Amino acid sequence: MRWTFGNSLFFSFHELNEKSRGQSKSRIQTQIYMRRVLLFLFLLGSTSAAFGQAQQVSTQFGPVQGAKNGNVIQFLGIPFATPPVGALRWKAPLPPASWTQPLSAEAFKPACPQKQFEQGDTVGTMIGNEDCLYLNVWTPQTGAGTRAVMVFIHGGGNQQGSANQIRSNTYLYFGKNLAERGDVVVVTIQYRLGPLGFLVHPGLEKEHAQPRSGNYAVLDQILALAWVKNNIAAFGGDPNNIMIFGESAGGVNVGNLLVSPLAAGLFHKAAIQSATPIMGEYAEAKERGVDYVDGYIPQGGDSAKIAYMRSLPPDSLIKNLTSPLAGGLVQMDWRPVLDGYVFMDHPETTFRSGKFNKVPLIIGSNAEEMSLSAPPTVVPLMVTSLIKTAVPPDLQALALQLYPPGANNDEAWASMVGLLTDAQFTVTTRRTAQCVSENQTLPVWRYLISHAQAGVLEKYGAYHGIELFYLFNTWEETPLAKGPLFRDEDKAMQSHMLKYWTNFAKTGNPNGQGLVSWPEYHAPADCYLTISANPDGSRCGLRDAECDLWDQAVGFTGCLVTDVKTIGAGQPPLLYPNPTSGTLQFEPALQADARIRVYNQQGQLCLQAQGNDSLHLGHLPQGMYFLRISGDGLEVLAKVVKQ
Repeated sequence: MRWTFGNSLFFSFHELNEKSRGQSKSRIQTQIYMRRVLLFLFLLGSTSAAFGQAQQVSTQFGPVQGAKNGNVIQFLGIPFATPPVGALRWKAPLPPASWTQPLSAEAFKPACPQKQFEQGDTVGTMIGNEDCLYLNVWTPQTGAGTRAVMVFIHGGGNQQGSANQIRSNTYLYFGKNLAERGDVVVVTIQYRLGPLGFLVHPGLEKEHAQPRSGNYAVLDQILALAWVKNNIAAFGGDPNNIMIFGESAGGVNVGNLLVSPLAAGLFHKAAIQSATPIMGEYAEAKERGVDYVDGYIPQGGDSAKIAYMRSLPPDSLIKNLTSPLAGGLVQMDWRPVLDGYVFMDHPETTFRSGKFNKVPLIIGSNAEEMSLSAPPTVVPLMVTSLIKTAVPPDLQALALQLYPPGANNDEAWASMVGLLTDAQFTVTTRRTAQCVSENQTLPVWRYLISHAQAGVLEKYGAYHGIELFYLFNTWEETPLAKGPLFRDEDKAMQSHMLKYWTNFAKTGNPNGQGLVSWPEYHAPADCYLTISANPDGSRCGLRDAECDLWDQAVGFTGCLVTDVKTIGAGQPPLLYPNPTSGTLQFEPALQADARIRVYNQQGQLCLQAQGNDSLHLGHLPQGMYFLRISGDGLEVLAKVVKQ
């Protein structure tokens, strides 16, 4: 079982009120759409009006011109790739063509083509332009190249979202306050979405020397990071101190970049927010891709079908997409895939092998991730039914104890939110924190967001994505900031989030003067920081019983590669080196009649041998194996990595 993630999909304060007043869905959608259009024009105009003196910076492709905004200089809409249109649709991104005249970078570029769903929508609105591979930079000062760089990857289930996303009448990821108050360089990037970013198809395989396709969105992200590495010094950033961070599907992408060899050296710190690395099987994605293309053109050869698909307008390619978030169950129909090029193996296996991009890591989740997307009305029977569907029979009694159906709808709703949150976020965050911390010496820091906002959103607690407003310090820009619902607690949250994240970007350690101490994460203790208006760093063991349940349900056994377990009396031998490049030594030597069996991760027997002082694994492919040694009343179970 593999859990997937989507983006936070919020109603604005006014939209929630409209829902509560019972207006018709079509009328609400029309009003929301018109308000977005007017709001976008207003924000665009007000942003431009805030500009001061023009600022010019030279990049490797040509000069760009931004402008002052308060105490920072912002550059909006810098191209990092050639537009992926026409014959370049479903091709790896190419660097942009060079230019000589200053390129205006004073307005956001369009989002990538997508069908945008708000919370509760089933219809969605199509927006975007295929010419969308741009990034934005906010910096306190150009030149010098000494400030930490924070590169944000947006979420959206990998099928919607953008760097200029609007939530609660505010540009959610606007980097001005974060750059100014944190004294860092902030970059936000865009990447192709949905079928335009992830299609796997035989007709596309034929265009490569090796038969592979898909992962175009990931290659977009990697090219954007290469642009940052090569150009950010001119914007005041340190190319040797780059942090990547992302939330929801953006966090999935950050996690996946940890295990991509193509991303090696492009970043030095990472933060995964409400997500975990995940990718799909290539064969499954290709089957889905064939069905998708056949839905448009069922006849003809594979290459001819792709040529026809490239002739279609992008809107027609996304018109049938459904919401990535429905009923509290997060969907990711379009995702990165294991292709043997961008990704060599699944994340867990790569972590266990130790062959990943080892950097200091922040990872965490929110206390009530699924409160906004769970069904608004839940009866106790719904909780029972979900447990019977999602939990193996031998664990259902325990699940009912941990998530009691309750005696009324409110209690049932709370259990449903807890179950959906733990199964899709709390436990998966713990798994990734364990896997990374057990296989690198660089520090890992785990958090839990527990802050709740006042007013109509208070009952939803720390919902999915709430921390983004505070991290970017944009909550104060929302309509709520103009009234009494913007409290001292919200101001404190903005301060805490900004300081912890920018401290981490600068040093790899989020701690700093005036902050509650954030304990470093170690798997056995599972200590973490609760982030709220009053942070608490004294807690360990986050919802252990619930997480243990879900680990048992999916058969997760951990990522420690050097652990040795024994059954029976006696001391196990020392196994070294582990990981090994070919020969595993035993000390002391095994008895002559000891039986050695080696299994791969699919449980297949790969090797059998008799007792000795060593075991030769040179002929086995790279990866993780399970070793079982039997003899003299002793069973030894061990994990061994072949490099």
